[in-house]
Amino acid sequence: MTGPSSHNAWISSVQCAVSQVSDETLAEAAKAILGTHMTITAGNGGSSSLASHMAQAIAKPGRGPEACRPAVCLTDRVPVLTAHANDGGWDNALVESARPFLDAFASCCVIIFSSSGKSENVIRLAQLARERHQPVIAFTGFDGRPLRQLATVSLHVNSDDYEIVEPTHDALLHRVQQHLRHAL
Repeated sequence: MTGPSSHNAWISSVQCAVSQVSDETLAEAAKAILGTHMTITAGNGGSSSLASHMAQAIAKPGRGPEACRPAVCLTDRVPVLTAHANDGGWDNALVESARPFLDAFASCCVIIFSSSGKSENVIRLAQLARERHQPVIAFTGFDGRPLRQLATVSLHVNSDDYEIVEPTHDALLHRVQQHLRHAL
């Protein structure tokens, strides 16, 4: 068994991954968020934590109350999510959890974090949003397909290493937050 790469090699890998996404694309993500009434975020595992962080960053971006925007992370709503998973299966749990928000708001931006881009539950959520003509921002890694192909704005990191993809997604979500602060 080999040990972890050197700290400098890891930093270099994350730096390279961050630079793969243009600042224009990050600004486009912020514009999509600002162009809707509600933001819905989701992800699985570590990506769920990033989705929660993103919803917080949108709901309270660091400026006064006038800058706060409605945002919800579906995977933070554990009782609702598990009830839908119990009744309709995990593949449909995010879709069913999102429907009340998609029905209640004239426009919603759906942000999905998925390192692989292959999880059926997040793919179905993206499909539902696109069917309803709502923007989808996808933070993906690995190959990222099919989720990144469904995205209106794709923030793709071309790495097959979770230890590169996830911290890169965290850095990128902060940059989107900076664009939001600037616009507000």
